[in-house]
Amino acid sequence: MQPLEISAYPVDIAAALQRRWISRELPSDAIPSHDVVVVLLDTMYQASLLREESSPVQCRVVLANEDDFEKDFSDGSSSLHVLRFNESLPYTAHNLRKLAAAAGYYRALLAVKQDSPGELNIWGMVVTGTQWVNQLEGGKQHGVPLPDRLVIQILAPGHIVAASGYTRILESDGGKLLTEGFDPFHSNWLPQRFGTIRASLLNEFDPETTPQSGCQICDEFVKDIAQRVVRRVLRLVRMRGHGGMLVYLPDSAIETSLPDDWFRFRVRFQPDDSTLRFHRLMIQVMQRVAVLGEARGLKVVTLNDYLQMHDAELAVLDEALIEFSHLLADMMSVDGSLVLDRGFRLIGFGGEILGDSHVSMIHRALDLEAKHTRPERSDASGTRHRSAYRLVNGLNEAIAVVVSQDGDVRFVACLNDKLTYWPYLP
Repeated sequence: MQPLEISAYPVDIAAALQRRWISRELPSDAIPSHDVVVVLLDTMYQASLLREESSPVQCRVVLANEDDFEKDFSDGSSSLHVLRFNESLPYTAHNLRKLAAAAGYYRALLAVKQDSPGELNIWGMVVTGTQWVNQLEGGKQHGVPLPDRLVIQILAPGHIVAASGYTRILESDGGKLLTEGFDPFHSNWLPQRFGTIRASLLNEFDPETTPQSGCQICDEFVKDIAQRVVRRVLRLVRMRGHGGMLVYLPDSAIETSLPDDWFRFRVRFQPDDSTLRFHRLMIQVMQRVAVLGEARGLKVVTLNDYLQMHDAELAVLDEALIEFSHLLADMMSVDGSLVLDRGFRLIGFGGEILGDSHVSMIHRALDLEAKHTRPERSDASGTRHRSAYRLVNGLNEAIAVVVSQDGDVRFVACLNDKLTYWPYLP
């Protein structure tokens, strides 16, 4: 029998947030008292349930005083565009609803401060632009910085994220505190499944063919870039609230009947070079960072080196990777599955999973390598999840990533001879 889930109320979320804030050794003066945090979260939650015209409320607020942006006001040296209201407005769900459209979620935050005990007011807007989204989704850090202050985001009705600047601290969705989960990208088993593709790309990249460069590429570089692409895709799909499924088939699947044996596609791509977009971009990125690394005197280029490189040609390639992520997210929004091979080669989308095999039990991983698991009934999950379970159970080499409409994400794979899922918590 599965344990009953108990809803988390603002008072519970506030306590958990303060514990995490302290455990991460974030500035103690950047998070207010427990009672104030409760009011902040409760008001945001209530605002998330409202609608302005026909649109749900989606916004970000930052708890900060004008002093935190002194440079912007004094000499304009801050990279942020901060606007002060002539008169502050009470921090209420109604005012958040009315201001959310002006302070667009992707471009600005509403600035909130505590003027006196128990009194919170909205005093202005902090315009960040949209680059912060790419930073969170795995892009290069070109976005303007935010101070390490408490930021609360409304993603969807009942879906709240608390952060320090851009760094996610805690998330709550539908009264459920999202604290139990894993980041499979940090596991050993997941990168191993993509090992031959990484080796193939690194072997194809020959530094001797790149003019003026003898610089090598770190073995982890391809993995790191690929993971950033997938993280971005998952974030986009979660934020859209539609749900979707991403399926990885074995390396040589496109040369076999596997795709058509297991899927009925709405769209099946011609298996020509146009489906190798990620492969081509990776080769170009490696060639360019090798040249830049040589100029910097580097013998081996790592992901951190890449993130610090400011180069027009590399910026174009980085933008192309971001656009590729958006393309994958768009195709995932079509009912069915987006199907790739492990080299990110596009196979098709809108894939209906075939087969009538029944899966009665699924194991929930209790650690990254699934050395410890807990059996659960598969019929406790939705139709999309059960389709993924059926696919992976019949095709053990496949990996499925399922995003539900409420933002829940599960990685599904066969590991240690068990059909297993990992709740994703980045």
